Amino acid sequence: MAMNTQNSTTTNANRYEPTDKALIFDQILESTLAGYWDWNIPENTEYMSPTFKAMFGYLPEEMENVPESWQKIIHPDDLPSVYEIFEKHIESKGKIPYDNEVRYFHKNGSIVWVYCRGQVIEWDEEGNPTRMIGTHVDITKHKEAENVKQHNKELELKNRELEQFAYVISHDLQEPLNTIQSYIGLLNTKEQMLGDQDTQIFMRFINLAAKNMSLMVKSLLDYTRIGKNQNIEQVDTNQILLNCKAQLNAEISKSNAELVFKDLPIVKGMKFELHQLFYHLISNALKFSSSERTPVVTVTYSETEFDWIFNIKDNGIGIDKNNLRKIFVIFKRLHNKKDYPGAGIGLSHCLKITTLHHGDIWVNSELGKGSIFSFRISKNLNYE
Repeated sequence: MAMNTQNSTTTNANRYEPTDKALIFDQILESTLAGYWDWNIPENTEYMSPTFKAMFGYLPEEMENVPESWQKIIHPDDLPSVYEIFEKHIESKGKIPYDNEVRYFHKNGSIVWVYCRGQVIEWDEEGNPTRMIGTHVDITKHKEAENVKQHNKELELKNRELEQFAYVISHDLQEPLNTIQSYIGLLNTKEQMLGDQDTQIFMRFINLAAKNMSLMVKSLLDYTRIGKNQNIEQVDTNQILLNCKAQLNAEISKSNAELVFKDLPIVKGMKFELHQLFYHLISNALKFSSSERTPVVTVTYSETEFDWIFNIKDNGIGIDKNNLRKIFVIFKRLHNKKDYPGAGIGLSHCLKITTLHHGDIWVNSELGKGSIFSFRISKNLNYE
């Protein structure tokens, strides 16, 4: 891409236009959605094609045809390497190619990754460059795909480490927990015979604590197993909802709850994990229902070009806005175990499952009126 030069002028900057041949070339490049630029080095004016400017969210008239226009929006960390490559290109008389991958800031604040390639095509009699042309190609999606792939590799490594840790917990810690519970049972039987009520109460507390710890260990082990078998297949989410409904039949019948869904899509994903995702969200909606009204849980969906988006809406007790970020933290509880039993890890499962499906999860809620849990999963899920 073009550089600033000392003692240059920006006179007639906005009136600079490429030559007739360049206009033809411009039309060809415009049809390929590649941005095209043409730098008049002595005058320091630079034509930037409409597609070039549109790549960063600008109309043609919103960017002046001068190098400063793109220098203002390039990522500051990438600008030094651009200068360095340009100098090498000039010093080698074009033998060292001018090409690089750099980041620009879109008008909306997002990052646009660009592959830039240029060439000095005219030199003066003293060997100084006078004209340089080049192209910009948007490679943001390619870079995002690379980042997702790298992220998944890192996530897989972390999961393996956590799984090894959980294995130690499940086998080395679960065994003494079972032993503790067994001896508590024996001691409790003995104290019942002796009639010491205080000791019996203490034993019940100890036994309850041991059971809770055992549940947490098991839940952690289940968490580490999510995504262990990354078998991608076509999954009918209608069938998943029917399976969840059957699995939660006791809770639904007890509260006379209604689970509403219709014509949900077939998606690409991990069948077992997607079942767990819907199960946890629907189970939570039933668990945190309001005593003032019959629970109604409604599952709907929408889609974009790249993602499926599901919404699980309930009319339950809702969540305070100050706690919306906390609920996905592992073992984070907002309510006491007596009123709302469980390990406090279900939503952490959901977060991990959506991440494995190249998506995310969030919630909108109003205390006392209910919640809408939404999650997004990719349509193009693929693991090598």
